[in-house]
Amino acid sequence: MKRDFLIVFSMFLTLTVGYFMNTPSIELDTHNVRTVTVKAGDTVWGIASQYANDHIDIREMVHAVSTLNKLDETASLEPGRTLKIPTVKTQNDKVFSEYVAQNE
Repeated sequence: MKRDFLIVFSMFLTLTVGYFMNTPSIELDTHNVRTVTVKAGDTVWGIASQYANDHIDIREMVHAVSTLNKLDETASLEPGRTLKIPTVKTQNDKVFSEYVAQNE
């Protein structure tokens, strides 16, 4: 019984470690930015959603855009203002690539 448990546990542990080693690390790169000019009616959420992707939580992108551009929650976006948008960076041991999500 104890032997069976150890076999199942070691298989589970091996699969878990293997999964996390092959999953790319995804993060926002605030040093490599794109610039966007605000248009009438734009919101931080709307702009951030254009540059986020399936791997980045939209709230994380909104926070990064707000922080990078020193916006607080009461700030309104004036048309013509330029905003910095962080790029999305993926990295693992085998592959390193930077990409900007769909709409760029």
